[in-house]
Amino acid sequence: MGMHTIGFIGEDNKGPHNRWTSNPYVFDNTYFQELLMGDKSRYYQSDSDMRLVANPELRQWVEQYAGDNDLFLTNYAKAHVKASEMGQEENLLSEF
Repeated sequence: MGMHTIGFIGEDNKGPHNRWTSNPYVFDNTYFQELLMGDKSRYYQSDSDMRLVANPELRQWVEQYAGDNDLFLTNYAKAHVKASEMGQEENLLSEF
């Protein structure tokens, strides 16, 4: 839950229908705010994006991340480190 925070959908980077947020160059919690807007959002939302809001267990995280950018960035960093460490002998989490 972070890959849709930045970037574009496909190679055409014009128009709101080709990105997840208003500024696809900034890594922040705007994606989660847009998810909570549902049909009122101008930006692209895939079926898997909408399932995050439809599932009560996942929606609680969408709501928390939408309201707290620091929480999103902290949890994303931890998850990124864990994914990066898969198959590695050393533990990078000690750096946090």
